[in-house]
Amino acid sequence: MTLEKILKRKVISVKETDHQLIVESSNGEKFMADTVILCLPPQLVGSHMTFSPELPKPILTILPTIQTWMAGSIKFVLEYSEPFWRQNGYSGMLYSHSGIISEMYDHTNFEANKFGFTGFLNGGASNYTKAYRKELVLRQLIELFGNNATTPLAYYDKIWSDEFILDDNQPIHQPHQNNGHQVLQESYMNGKLLFSGTESNPEFPGYMEGAILSAKRICKKILA
Repeated sequence: MTLEKILKRKVISVKETDHQLIVESSNGEKFMADTVILCLPPQLVGSHMTFSPELPKPILTILPTIQTWMAGSIKFVLEYSEPFWRQNGYSGMLYSHSGIISEMYDHTNFEANKFGFTGFLNGGASNYTKAYRKELVLRQLIELFGNNATTPLAYYDKIWSDEFILDDNQPIHQPHQNNGHQVLQESYMNGKLLFSGTESNPEFPGYMEGAILSAKRICKKILA
């Protein structure tokens, strides 16, 4: 059997018909499926997808309240030509409540030929331009490490609120709220619709371990 990978499609609806499901994308394409496994953040399922017949009320009520781990966070990465902080005896780890950087770690690779930092910025900085966020990051690092921090090779940041994470849904600030909820362990549409993904797993929800355990759980269920 040849399996075809179909990428870059935004699913907007799932409809049950006879013994299969019809999956419809935003550009009008329709695909037939024996089983559908939803791995996107549950909040997005609740706000951006429709189901026919409608899903039971308990899960429709819970979906909007399930926190997407790291949603609304701003992750940043800086690359430098040398690890000047190590040379001065610093670990590169930072926790702060006073600057734009709230959390930071040494991001030097295992081979020790790429040097830099990675971490998270204050969530309020999402309203700033990327250039201004970079300026504030460097200002804080220069205060800590001196002028060696002035000229990074590269600066990157990512606001985790795009269409794949929140897509205008309100961030939920209670960590792991309703992650791994019992309604996500159930199957729907006569066993043909399943929830997977890290937020659905009762153990380690929101983390990589949760995603792996969720995948194993679903594989056992569909192969049983």
